[in-house]
Amino acid sequence: MEKLSVKAVCQSCGGTGLYEGFCEKKGHPVVCFNCEGSGCTTITYTPFIERKKKNGVNGVSLSRGGFILTGVGAVGEEVTYEQFLNGKIKYKG
Repeated sequence: MEKLSVKAVCQSCGGTGLYEGFCEKKGHPVVCFNCEGSGCTTITYTPFIERKKKNGVNGVSLSRGGFILTGVGAVGEEVTYEQFLNGKIKYKG
């Protein structure tokens, strides 16, 4: 699959080309390092067609989703990889 590129508003400066963070004096921004002052950045990506399969999977379960407060590792029911591919387990949100 061929990668595609699009121009997007720079997230660091909001498209202004100027960055003013907590280290810059109020009203005295610097030229944005991320976009070099252009206000835009190029995003290169591979378009999503379908979920890829992963070899060597013995079982699938949900992640605790955290590290410090909630711990790490799996939580809840474990299902087979085939069941996961068929939608048996997924995040609710």
